[in-house]
Amino acid sequence: MAEIVVVDNNSTDDTADHIRSAAEHDDRIRLVSEPRAGVAFARYTGFSCASQDLIASVDCDTILDAGWAGAITRVMDTHPEVVAGTGPMVMHDLPFQNRYRRRNNRLQARAEAALAAGGPLRVPALSGANSVIRAGAWKEIQDDVSHRPDLFEDLDRSLLLHARGHDTVLIPGMTATVSGRRLLSGPASFIRYAACGPRTYAHHGKWGMAVLATAVNTLALVRTMTLLPANRAWDPDRECFSLGRMFGRGITIRASPIG
Repeated sequence: MAEIVVVDNNSTDDTADHIRSAAEHDDRIRLVSEPRAGVAFARYTGFSCASQDLIASVDCDTILDAGWAGAITRVMDTHPEVVAGTGPMVMHDLPFQNRYRRRNNRLQARAEAALAAGGPLRVPALSGANSVIRAGAWKEIQDDVSHRPDLFEDLDRSLLLHARGHDTVLIPGMTATVSGRRLLSGPASFIRYAACGPRTYAHHGKWGMAVLATAVNTLALVRTMTLLPANRAWDPDRECFSLGRMFGRGITIRASPIG
């Protein structure tokens, strides 16, 4: 990686101090400040500050697997038609992740086969927690992206790319793990957060997809609430279940960006 841009979006702990300390030993690291609160403001400030042709984006709780950067450059260098891609992820702090790892392995095998056949595997949208976009494609859409906190910024970005004739693709080997803390919240918070998907489709005039996303959200709500006791009880440090955590002792629920 030629540079690492870290955006401080009104953090209240000592994270910025740690970044400054790391930057003293690695001149690739650059800390920038974005006082306007919100994922879109923070992410797009980072995009605008980036100086390289490939702009990869991760969240503060994303943990990259070995070979992540190499996987990106391998696909983007050999397939110049690809302007934006994303990678498969599992959650490093929730139980029952092996089935998702197996699913991701199957997806990556399909993506590798597609590349060998001459074209990448298309996916419906990017994931903001693990994605890459060419600087030229970002310039095409930067004036049209939304900063609304009640929309999914990654889906908004993807739909703008699609409208300009660009595909969003799966990049095999661009694997990472993310935090599942958001899935520890109750149903009201989950419903508010998940509603951002249909709302983003509606924002782009894609009413059919908005209806479909609403139906998918209903099924996801049932599944998430069914798994909520087990997810809350899981202790990721000890890798076992804890009755105390099930009732909220020692767990951290990720704050929702829309309240």
